[in-house]
Amino acid sequence: MTEAETVMLARYVRALCPQQKFDEYTADAWHDLLAPYDLNEARTAVARHIAAGNAFVAVGEIVTEIRKARNDRLDRHTEAEPPAGDLGDDTYKAALLAERRAIADGRIEPRPVPALPPGRTDEQPATGRARAILAAVGNHVPGPRAGVVNAFAVPCRICSAPAGRNCTSTGHSRRRRTDPHPSRLEDARRAASGLPPVNEAEVHDEVQRRLDASRAALAALPPGTVIETPAGPNTEEQGAS
Repeated sequence: MTEAETVMLARYVRALCPQQKFDEYTADAWHDLLAPYDLNEARTAVARHIAAGNAFVAVGEIVTEIRKARNDRLDRHTEAEPPAGDLGDDTYKAALLAERRAIADGRIEPRPVPALPPGRTDEQPATGRARAILAAVGNHVPGPRAGVVNAFAVPCRICSAPAGRNCTSTGHSRRRRTDPHPSRLEDARRAASGLPPVNEAEVHDEVQRRLDASRAALAALPPGTVIETPAGPNTEEQGAS
């Protein structure tokens, strides 16, 4: 904004606010703060401030209204992606900064986020595990500690505790446990996700299948093959005992 345009803005404000005092130095003082801005956006800021019910307007309030309008335009704008083959030089950065200035100044309109394509209606509904996972979206899955209470909502397949009752130890004492058996917690998590309880027969068959596959792989090794077994965390303790 030039000094002459600042004088025009001061006259505009005086016309809208006849009770506001001005002197020959007002425009000079305002120009120190309004020089970086455009006359049109300053006039718009003044009009918006007065239309909100204010009888007077300070130069600081004009700057605040201008910045608010600029931030609003930038918030509604989606920046362009780097062009294909961009080598990371300053060309794209300079273009991006120029675009931001133009959006903030109001010289070009913000570019909104592209709308998502409409969903397809001819897709088959999910079934099986996929359906259970989709149904569990938004449900709370109990964690290892926060889900202890929720674990009691399902029966325990280790100690046969019914739903709503604490687990008991499997020894002769049959003491009441404060925490559920791990398998009961797993069943509660599966129930929260819409999955059926673990099938013990299927688990046994899977373990047996893996053992058989391991034995077959070992039997197929050439004679004299040395198999290195990684040391576990208790190797030293076991050796010492």
